[in-house]
Amino acid sequence: MEMRTDALLDAALEQWPGFAADLGLSTNGWEVEPLARRDDPHHAVVLVKMTGPEGQALVLKHVAVPSDLETYARAMSAHQGAQKRYPEGVPALLSFDLSTQTCVMDYAEGRMLSLCLAEAGPAQRLDLLRRAGAWLDGLHRAGLGDPRQFQPKFTLRYLRQIREDVLAGRMPVAEPGRFCAAAETLLAREAEFSGQQTQAAPTHGDLHLRNLLVGETRIWGIDFAGGRMVPVGHDIARLLVDAAVLYADADEVPVGEVIPADWSAAFFEGYRLVGPEDPSVRLLLRHRMLAEWWGLPAFDEDRGPAQARRLRNLLALAPRIFG
Repeated sequence: MEMRTDALLDAALEQWPGFAADLGLSTNGWEVEPLARRDDPHHAVVLVKMTGPEGQALVLKHVAVPSDLETYARAMSAHQGAQKRYPEGVPALLSFDLSTQTCVMDYAEGRMLSLCLAEAGPAQRLDLLRRAGAWLDGLHRAGLGDPRQFQPKFTLRYLRQIREDVLAGRMPVAEPGRFCAAAETLLAREAEFSGQQTQAAPTHGDLHLRNLLVGETRIWGIDFAGGRMVPVGHDIARLLVDAAVLYADADEVPVGEVIPADWSAAFFEGYRLVGPEDPSVRLLLRHRMLAEWWGLPAFDEDRGPAQARRLRNLLALAPRIFG
């Protein structure tokens, strides 16, 4: 279902009186300010800032597409769990309605980390990565699991199947020969990641740069999708690979690494639970880069400008990472 922009906003605002009643709020005197929206055949989402007559600021978020109540319920549960564990870094989810895929949460003052990095100079970027690392360190420590032996076989088994599908023509990817060679390089390194200890924690689950909001004194995480107790490298890889594909200069990435050395030092100055030598971090950074690759449309005509830019940057980084 594709909704017009005004219809999408109207659909969100139609839910407001019910939420206001549930929260014991009057519906009078609220100012409406659209914050963000996406409206295409695959995703129709709108976020609206609601400012009350006494200054209370809330966010009304409505997801029209996709309509997937099970996934939405998991997302709400993940947010509630993160909010309970780490309230200083997660805006409070106040109410939600599964049937309409709409929720209300406290407004978190900040700008998306993606925008902040895009506008930042080199020193500012390092500070932003340091702060993002500190936020993620806090999230993971708030639900810390036991140390565990890292088992790369599960990740690499999946990668091996992806590679076989590409070779067999069942799964198109851009530059398939280069992709398969890169995948084979990583598969051959399994022993490097085996038999070592890592740390588990409940994940964010979708920690790209747009899901961290940077304020003057704190960072907020939004749009949780995880919560499972898994190695911390999953969240770290998702965040740092997104940053690398968007903003890293390939010439500044050391051979065999995924991100510039100063980026890594800054991030792990903030994130202290494990370091860059952790086996889940080392494997999943590289695996995530390949997942970005196979996740982009294979053919030029199917890629939009942002996807084309991601692929171009990814292909520039690949020789540094995989040889």
